[in-house]
Amino acid sequence: MADAAVMTEARERAPKPSRETGVRRCIVTRAKRPQGELLRFVVDPEGWVAPDVAMRLPGRGVWLTPDLALLKKAIKGGRFRAGFKADVNVPDDLIARTTAALDRRLLELLGLARSAGQVAAGWEQAREFAQKRPVGLAIVASDAAEGARRKLLGLAQGAPALDRFDAATLGRALGRERVVNALMSRGKFAALIMLEAARRRGLDGGLDDGAAATTPSGEG
Repeated sequence: MADAAVMTEARERAPKPSRETGVRRCIVTRAKRPQGELLRFVVDPEGWVAPDVAMRLPGRGVWLTPDLALLKKAIKGGRFRAGFKADVNVPDDLIARTTAALDRRLLELLGLARSAGQVAAGWEQAREFAQKRPVGLAIVASDAAEGARRKLLGLAQGAPALDRFDAATLGRALGRERVVNALMSRGKFAALIMLEAARRRGLDGGLDDGAAATTPSGEG
């Protein structure tokens, strides 16, 4: 299940939600949680259940705690049909589609943060960045050497780390060929990425080969 401590920390750092944010009920556990901590699913025009990780798609949605076992239970136990109150179709690869969508969401947020001037990529840039701004997130490639990882975490001074993507994937998100390490300033983007990373961790183990973490595929 997504790490509760990380969720709490990210929620405290994030801007206060509007009244419209609210809470939603998980279709499996029936527990209520802030909607930003849950996964939203909708039904596409052809009647197939699809993940809506950015919560932007129109229509009725159902909500699920981001946990691999609960997603499997929802798929096998008919919880989506019960939640939508309709005879919806559940794709065989819904887990893969959901993990890929969450990975794309994380990479999208990294790119937006870079465009907003909130990210310094590369060791020298990160070192200068840390001297001028409070660090909200350390970004380290999953294939980085352990020494490089330790150095970056030292610069981050206790900030949480995102280490899900390899250097080539981080490079594509951050406008470079490869990115081994980067820092993000404290603020909205760091808080959102922490929440998204916690949701994604809840589904770890959902793919046999982890392909969605490095090469996100299309979302159906």
